[in-house]
Amino acid sequence: MNNGCIKLVDADDASITVSWPALSSSSSTKYNLQYRPSTSPTDNGIDSGGALLYTSLATDLTNTQARKRNLTGAGHGFWFRVSVATKNKTRIDKNAMEYVSHNRPFQVLTMMEQSQRMEAPMVRIDSTVVSPTPNSYVAHVSWKPYDNPALLLGYKLQMRENDGGASWTTVAPCLSGTEVKKKNLTSKNGYTFRVRPVLRGETDTSESNLETSVSEGGNSVPFSSPTVVIGQKKSKKSSSGSGNSGLIKLFSGLPKDCLYAKGGTKSVPVTEALADFDFVFLYASAGWCGPCKRYTPELIKFYNTCRSLYGQAPNTTKSVEIVFLSADHDLNGFKLYYAGMPWLAVPYDCDLREKLMSHIKVTGVPRLTVLDGKTGKILESNAVGRALDLARFTKMLK
Repeated sequence: MNNGCIKLVDADDASITVSWPALSSSSSTKYNLQYRPSTSPTDNGIDSGGALLYTSLATDLTNTQARKRNLTGAGHGFWFRVSVATKNKTRIDKNAMEYVSHNRPFQVLTMMEQSQRMEAPMVRIDSTVVSPTPNSYVAHVSWKPYDNPALLLGYKLQMRENDGGASWTTVAPCLSGTEVKKKNLTSKNGYTFRVRPVLRGETDTSESNLETSVSEGGNSVPFSSPTVVIGQKKSKKSSSGSGNSGLIKLFSGLPKDCLYAKGGTKSVPVTEALADFDFVFLYASAGWCGPCKRYTPELIKFYNTCRSLYGQAPNTTKSVEIVFLSADHDLNGFKLYYAGMPWLAVPYDCDLREKLMSHIKVTGVPRLTVLDGKTGKILESNAVGRALDLARFTKMLK
């Protein structure tokens, strides 16, 4: 097993985000990502069965970054490893040399550490400032002041290229203000930023701790969550020339700009998948939820009826598409539940899934939010419990 290739991107008190370099030159490469809790201070990450057996998080990842949620109860941290996915991969790996991993286990934050973190900075490309380097751009990064100014010495700002296996680097160790303009940015993959307060009396801190944690150790406050990625160049085929750009913006952040289709058996570019629909429904649901499992067959019947009616009379019938937002507890739960659905889905390990659930204010499932298929405007916040009637929805567009 090749150690030192997987990098820690972010962590909170219940999740870890990791990244790794591309392991193949093919753009269609899929990855098998596995993890396990570290069992002791001397655990070296080797898979030797029993408690040291790895569990697959996903066997068909197309992105070189992933987030594992619902991490609890591992005081010694977590190990991750990744390989190119092949059809003969099994849960118990027979050739550990095929995997890349990291040198020390990654740590989640304590609840206290999580509560101390600053909010993620805000970032945008500043086109009013000329960057000295040709074909480069300038990022304007700002953040809210730390809530205890009496202890504050300044702010430490770091940046990371949005590329598989890239590490965090320090932009400035102790800034006095709450904004900065970073020039000479050239990566087409884009960049993300994070910040932490530098406090009086900090002791036993070291950047080497950032290999395994978002905290520099000692009595320092952990770094914030990363900003959104800025400066990323989209492929030409992912740009939308239709009139639904407002809707498409809601789905910014999909891996390779694709949604799942046909129960997860294929991926479709979002601009193609959501082209020319009058309504797009966001369906937040979960296989463990009894009311969801009773509601889903009703929704499937409504969906199939709408598709049939539109096929028969496209000039007089409104078109409908549904996108599934899983609230399942793990990837396998998502796969099992989504396999029986005829519509689209946001990939489970994509952060956009949670962002969309937050956007439509999901506090419980099932939830069915009706969007204008052109603008992305919310027409009805939750249609569950009301008639699944296309005529009723059509009135909302008038």
